[in-house]
Amino acid sequence: MLTFLPPAHELLWALAIVPVAAYLHGLLGLGFVTVAMPLLVLVLDLRTTMVLTVPAALMLSFQLAFFGGGLRQSIGRHWVLPLAMACGAVSGAWIFQHAEPRILLLVIALAMVIFLSVDVVRKAHVQLPAAWVHPVAVLFGFLAGNTETAVNMGAPFLLIFCLIAGLSPLAMVQSINLCFFTGKVIHFVTLSLGGPQVPAVVPSEWIPGLMIAPLCIWLCRKGARRRERTDVETYRRWLKNFLKVMVLLVLGKVVLVT
Repeated sequence: MLTFLPPAHELLWALAIVPVAAYLHGLLGLGFVTVAMPLLVLVLDLRTTMVLTVPAALMLSFQLAFFGGGLRQSIGRHWVLPLAMACGAVSGAWIFQHAEPRILLLVIALAMVIFLSVDVVRKAHVQLPAAWVHPVAVLFGFLAGNTETAVNMGAPFLLIFCLIAGLSPLAMVQSINLCFFTGKVIHFVTLSLGGPQVPAVVPSEWIPGLMIAPLCIWLCRKGARRRERTDVETYRRWLKNFLKVMVLLVLGKVVLVT
């Protein structure tokens, strides 16, 4: 008997959601966990959701961060961002291990609301003075690291920083995914170690997520190729509308959590 597999209905739900999220990650340059998390937590508990998504998220972020050219230019100016992300990821792991599920679901809803505020930042044309870039990168990287390991969602804070720092699209995708990769390595380790309220993930529990990961990589590559000839703004509008609905559903689950 394959005891390392989650219940059949949970596994089928994950198999329906995770590949779609991977394709959108390639299409938009981010969004894997932003799409997957709110849908998965409607059926799965937070620990199972993370165990199923962290392996694919780790590999997807590695692919988009280190391949595609321009890495030196992307990271050269904002090297402090992944370092701050790593520090925040450590404290975020502590939050995940000690916070109640209801609080963590509220943080997921808050992260989605912050993601939805990105267009407000973009339209405001906020531009950081050069002297502020590194201090603000430390702040947003640290916040992103906390939400990355606490609820598996670091993109909102990273995306807002990239917009106000004026990063080019390529630098934005690579910088964000390098931060994801940094955060996911720490996330993988902390889940494997466990904590006071969260049992350690044994090696066999990672198998379903690792089995899904190659399909996610393939779909992410297809999405990335489609990005070159697609009106991505249309998909971003669809994603925003989707997240608005998800905020309401996640808040509804908060009410039901006992």
